[in-house]
Amino acid sequence: MMSQGQLLSSKRPQTNAAVSPATPTPGGMDHLSSLPVEMHEEILRRLPLEDAMRTSGLANSWRYRWARCPGLKLVFGEDDSTTAAAVDAFLARYTCNVSHAQIGLGDEPHIIDIDGWLRALAAKAIRYLVLRFMPSDSSLLRIMPLAPASLFSCSQLTSLVLERCNIPALPPSFNGFPSLETLQPDVVNFAENGEKIFEALIAKSPLLRSLNCQYPSISGDDDDNGGNYCEWTIRAPNLKLLSFWAWEDYGWRVYDLPQIEEACVHLTGPDLARFLPGMTRVKGLCMVITVDTILEQLPYFMYLKDLALHTLLTKSSQVLSMLCILKNAPNLENLHIMLVQEQEDAGDIEVNMELLDAQGTVGLFSRLKSFELYDSMGYKNEMCFIEFVMSKATILQEIGIYVHEYSSKSMEDVYDELSKYKRASPHAEIIVNRYVPLFADYFISIVTACTNDIFIFQRRIRCTLQSLMYVYT
Repeated sequence: MMSQGQLLSSKRPQTNAAVSPATPTPGGMDHLSSLPVEMHEEILRRLPLEDAMRTSGLANSWRYRWARCPGLKLVFGEDDSTTAAAVDAFLARYTCNVSHAQIGLGDEPHIIDIDGWLRALAAKAIRYLVLRFMPSDSSLLRIMPLAPASLFSCSQLTSLVLERCNIPALPPSFNGFPSLETLQPDVVNFAENGEKIFEALIAKSPLLRSLNCQYPSISGDDDDNGGNYCEWTIRAPNLKLLSFWAWEDYGWRVYDLPQIEEACVHLTGPDLARFLPGMTRVKGLCMVITVDTILEQLPYFMYLKDLALHTLLTKSSQVLSMLCILKNAPNLENLHIMLVQEQEDAGDIEVNMELLDAQGTVGLFSRLKSFELYDSMGYKNEMCFIEFVMSKATILQEIGIYVHEYSSKSMEDVYDELSKYKRASPHAEIIVNRYVPLFADYFISIVTACTNDIFIFQRRIRCTLQSLMYVYT
């Protein structure tokens, strides 16, 4: 048996001497100092901000080199370890312009000198700014903090994201954001008569190309006397991308958008009918058609090629509103419908060929190449609408039906029924796939994100779930 001394001696040798740091090279040089300046700067740009600042301790040649390195990004909060003190030191010593800043504030933003930070960033010609107030779960219902008015001194912004805050009144000295191209107010609240602030923000951003507005509200609501809502009109002659979601009827209107290309819209009641006429030049459109949406006498959307709808086929208002849009989009090439499911007998309308043909559908779907229906239960209304599309689309190339996992019909049952329908296009390929819940999440992510590839999810879904697909020709 080994002795205690033998047991100890079998382990890593112990020493009482402290581990000393590596001996620096003569003159305080380090092995990185011989690299070109461009590589030094690239190293600094790839480090988290506080780590980049700590490089001052590497050697004399690195002392405050970060302060002269262009392109450093300021990231605070949002799971980043940078401290408020480090941000203060960074803004005090950094000699270059700051092009990118992301600031996330928790439940007590008053302990941070956010007003001072914004003034310093304005002086450093900030271009891309994200300002998020991130309450904990226990404080979600608290009053949202007020964004500092110094925000409006950042006159060289090209991109601005504001989340979960109150928007202050515009200061008299505000001359606009002459270079702003992207604006994203997300769950923000405007002061009383906030429509004027909202309109001024957009009107004084003449280069605005992308607007993503999610669930805005306004202070001083008084539903008993009609509220404080007036017309909230969007006038943005250079706008190309628009995403707009709101729960309440705020009197939203869109003035003619001559450059619009893609839009995602979720509005209720008459808001949607007032919104769409300003987007007649849109090429790609995502819409959520709610039960209280009634669309009629819409203008023509001559440029519309891609349409994605989130709706159901059991309510007359939604079915007729959908047909109204489809009739007024004569050049539509791709149609994607995500169904909202409820009991088959819960609706107020039976969809049949007589009803659909009675809506004046001559020439409907004459340019349609692709049709996809997601989350299908195989109900009669759904199957009839599919038959209607197949009977009208003369150049249809592809029909994709995604059957809900709880449908009483199998994929084979759905295909057998579809194979009996008359096809106006004999070359149309029928694709029947089992619906997977991630489709819904994916669809919502597409609808809420207004990007240049907003309508190419058909190809991406197919690549992701290729192993589940059944193809019939």
